[in-house]
Amino acid sequence: MGTRRDAGIDLVVVCSGPLDESADTLARLNQKVHGYLDTACSGGLWKAYPKALPGPIRIFLSCAHPISTGAQGLINSLKHEAEARGVELRVVKSMSAA
Repeated sequence: MGTRRDAGIDLVVVCSGPLDESADTLARLNQKVHGYLDTACSGGLWKAYPKALPGPIRIFLSCAHPISTGAQGLINSLKHEAEARGVELRVVKSMSAA
């Protein structure tokens, strides 16, 4: 987690390996993103970072590894859910590219 200079907070999920289509991988990805999304929407995030200027909250999924079709489908669904909750979910190969 980190505060942005221009306002808002960024959260980062980092992949340690490829995102395959196994039930375990998809469940873990879903759980991790939902955990971050729930944290972002709880209001507690702003209490944890009181010096952060109010602004957008983004969740980055940083993954330099291959992403399977099934995992990409889940990510697309999570993007829509995040957007509906006022949070941006963005996939990047590395945070230096963000």
